[in-house]
Parts: sequence; C-alpha cells; structure tokens
Amino acid sequence: MFTKKSIATLLKATALGAIISALTACGIAPPKTEIAYAEAALQSARNADLEGIAGVQLERAASKLQQAKAEMQDGDNAKALRLANEAIADANLAQAKAQAGIARSSESDMQKSLEMLKTQLK
Repeated sequence: MFTKKSIATLLKATALGAIISALTACGIAPPKTEIAYAEAALQSARNADLEGIAGVQLERAASKLQQAKAEMQDGDNAKALRLANEAIADANLAQAKAQAGIARSSESDMQKSLEMLKTQLK
C-alpha cells in the first residue's frame, strides 16, 4: 500500500519528468549568435586571403554557413548550431592558411633581398 510520503515522492518524480520532457521538446535556441560569428569569421578570412590561398576552406565555410541558416529556418537548431560551429572552424582555418601564405611570401622576399645584399657586398 502507498503511504503519503511515497505518493508525494511519486508526484514529485512525475512532475520532474514532465518538466524535463517539456524542456527537451523545446530543444536548443536558434544559434543566431553563432551564425553571426560565422559570418564575421568568414568575412575576416576573405579579407585575409588576398592571394587566394585558402579558396577551398573559404568555400567550405560559406557552404556550411548557408546550410546552418537553412537548418535554422527549418527549425533544426541542433544541426544549425553544429554547422555554424563547423563554418567558424573552417573560416578560422582559411584565415590561418592565408596568413601562413603571406608569411611564406614575406619570408621568400626577405631571402631574396638578403641574397641580393650578399652579392653586392662581395
């Protein structure tokens, strides 16, 4: 037989289960902030890639950003969040690749200048 204490515990557990179910059904909020950050990261990477070194990564980031926006419109916020974060990572990779290319180019120019100075000193 049920006691008052066990009935109260059962009611609390049922209420907690209902609250958790309601929160789970709501899912996560639309990742508007992450999408905005991905857009900014993509634009920054495009600005850094003056020599066209990171074209593949830029395309991948832009594609994932578009997919994230579409998923958010469709209401799949979890997938939109994942895609937005992937777009941010791809944009950051593109920017790093572009900066590395610029650094290599600068290093090459410095090496040429150094060689020219060495020949002039001889």
